[in-house]
Amino acid sequence: MAGLIETLNSISSTMDALIDFAVNDKDLSKDFENFLIKNEINIERQNELNDCIINYILDEKMQDNTRVLDYFLKKNQNADINMISSFKKSFKSVFRVNKILKNAYSCTCLANEMDFELIPLVKMTNLRGIGLYDFIKARIVELNGVFYLLEIFDCFGQFREYQANVETVKCLIKYPESQTMYNDKKLKELQNSTGFFYEKFMTVFSCDEIITTNTLADDFIKEFNLLIDGKIQSISKEKYIKNPEIFKYFKLNEDYEDDFIKNATGGFSASEKAYDIGFFMDKTSGLYIVPFLGTVNEILKQNSLATIENAKECIENFMLSDKVSPNLIIKKNEEFKGFIPLINKAFDKDFKDIREIINFFRQDWIIYNKFSPTMVLYNSKTFEKLIGMESKEKSEPDTGKNIGRNDPCPCGSGKKYKNCCLNV
Repeated sequence: MAGLIETLNSISSTMDALIDFAVNDKDLSKDFENFLIKNEINIERQNELNDCIINYILDEKMQDNTRVLDYFLKKNQNADINMISSFKKSFKSVFRVNKILKNAYSCTCLANEMDFELIPLVKMTNLRGIGLYDFIKARIVELNGVFYLLEIFDCFGQFREYQANVETVKCLIKYPESQTMYNDKKLKELQNSTGFFYEKFMTVFSCDEIITTNTLADDFIKEFNLLIDGKIQSISKEKYIKNPEIFKYFKLNEDYEDDFIKNATGGFSASEKAYDIGFFMDKTSGLYIVPFLGTVNEILKQNSLATIENAKECIENFMLSDKVSPNLIIKKNEEFKGFIPLINKAFDKDFKDIREIINFFRQDWIIYNKFSPTMVLYNSKTFEKLIGMESKEKSEPDTGKNIGRNDPCPCGSGKKYKNCCLNV
C-alpha cells in the first residue's frame, strides 16, 4: 500500500510540476497562447483551462516542432525521466466499467479491446458518479506494469453506448496508436490487414498513389471497400485520376474535418470548394487519405512557394500533419530533387538530408506502432458497431416503443424513462 501511495503522489507531483512549468516558463506560456489562438479554443472555466493545459503538455508540440514534454526535460534536467517517458506513452480512450474494485476499476478499453485494472489518482469515494457498466473517457498511464487513471474527461451512462462509441472513434482517429497499445494480437491483425490492403491496391492500380478530386473521392472509397470485401474484382484507374481545375490550398472547414463519420464513410464532396485528394498506400502502415496531396506534388514539381496560392501553408500542413507517414515524405524526396531545399525554405531550417527531416517531423513514429486512421477504423469493432448504429438509426428510428415507462432512460440521466425523455 505504501508503494501505491508513493507512486500516486509521484504522478501527482510530476503533473503539478508540468502545469507550473507550462504557466511560468516564458517561451512555453507564449506557445500555449498561440496554440489556443491557432485552434480557436475559448476557455470559459478554470477546469477547462486545466484540461486544456494538460492535453497541451502531454500531446502537443511547440511551434518549432519540439514536443512539450521534451522541452520540459531539456529545461528540467533533474526531472524523473522514466515518469516523463511513461507520460509520453499515455493515451486517451473510452473504457467500459466491468467491475468496481476497492481501489480500482476493472475496465475494457474500446480502442484496443484489452482489459485493464485502472487505479485513479483520487479516492474512489470522490468518483461515486461512475457506476457499473458506465463508460468513462479517460487518459491512462502505465508505470511498472500498473495502470493509472491520469485524467477522466467524461462519463457516459450505460445506456449511452452510442456516444461512447463516437468518442472512441474520435480518439482512434486522433491517436491511432491507441489501438495497438499493450495488445500484440491487435498489432499483428493490423499488420496482416495492411499487407492485404497493399496487395489489393498495387494489383489493381500498379502504383501506390492516386490523385483525384474531392467530388470523386467518395466513390473511390466505396469501390475500394467493395474490392477489399471481394464484391468486385477491379476498379478503373482512369475513372479517378483527375486534377482540380486550379491547384490551390485552403484550410478545410473545421466542422467538416471533425465530422469523422462523414469522412470515414464518404462525404468529401460536401465541401463547397473543389480540391484534390490523394490516396497513398503505405506498405507498412496502410492506406492514407491526404487532402491536397496533388497540390503538394505540383508545388514540388514547380520547386517554388510563389506560383501556387498558399503554397507555404500547404507544405507546412503536409509536413506537420500526423496523418502523413514518413514513407510518403521519403517518397516525395525521391521524386523531387528540390524537396529538401524547399522544406528548408518553408520552415527556415538547414536540413542536410531526409533522415534529419524524418527525425525532426516524425519523432512519434519512433515511439509508437503507428498505422493510418483508415486501417485502424477498418480493424475497429467499435467503429463497425457505430456504423451499424448509424445505419439502424437512419432506417429504423428509435421511437421508444421498446422502452418501458419505468425503465432507466436511454439518455443516461439516471431517471426513469417516463420522467425524462418519454414526452420530449
